[in-house]
Amino acid sequence: MQINRQNLKWYGRMGLIVVLVALAEGLVGVFARKPFPWVAVIPCLIPLLSAIFVIIPMMREEKPAPPPA
Repeated sequence: MQINRQNLKWYGRMGLIVVLVALAEGLVGVFARKPFPWVAVIPCLIPLLSAIFVIIPMMREEKPAPPPA
């Protein structure tokens, strides 16, 4: 995969997911009285959200190159 403007959009989405999940993890750890179940569940959102917002749209957008004529 070449790094071009289109691919940077996907890297940006993945980076945003990681930042938001890390922020949620930190906020739960700081403000929740009993953070254990949330601190264990929130990191599981990274694969789920990346599949929904990065992998599936990327697969739909990728189309094989036409055979040379």
